[in-house]
Amino acid sequence: MTPFHDLFVGLVAIVVGCLLIAGAVVESPTLMALAKARRLSQTLGKTTARWIVAAIGGFSIAIGALIASGWRIRW
Repeated sequence: MTPFHDLFVGLVAIVVGCLLIAGAVVESPTLMALAKARRLSQTLGKTTARWIVAAIGGFSIAIGALIASGWRIRW
């Protein structure tokens, strides 16, 4: 990919991560109505599900930052 594509994909991942964290912090009913979040909430409890969603958001931000900086896996 070109540097522009890396930056675009990285920024999209960062925005998605920020939205996940914000949704978990404010207890967004829209976020918790999604199928996977609802299943997590039913099996593990609402607080644990919110922590897991926030952790996924943090991971998405970290990966987005790596992609935007141009980091690549060397196969």
